[in-house]
Amino acid sequence: MSRRRADRWPSSELRTGEYRTVPADVSRAAVNEFLTRPYPVSLTREEIGPDAPVPVSDGDTVDVWLRFVEVRVQERAVVVAYTDRAVQVEVIRRDGSRYRVWVWQGAVTMPGRER
Repeated sequence: MSRRRADRWPSSELRTGEYRTVPADVSRAAVNEFLTRPYPVSLTREEIGPDAPVPVSDGDTVDVWLRFVEVRVQERAVVVAYTDRAVQVEVIRRDGSRYRVWVWQGAVTMPGRER
């Protein structure tokens, strides 16, 4: 390590050779949230298709693959609209923030089902 762990905390609290561990949230949601800032890549209007999207009230909860610039992650989301080739889902992050994104239909599965 290039930095000493002791540099992270006041020296009066640590003796030579001692260090503290910082509690970490290493859940799947926490890791995905860290890797996926700020927002996923949504399909373009041309990719969604020429037909008007069909809105869905009380949409199904699904597992969806989201594309970010450098990484792909699978998240739990709710279907809010669809076309013959794409699905719009709403994802709720752990901090309560929400975003809607269009994905290919093949990126969506019911929870617990493999594709």
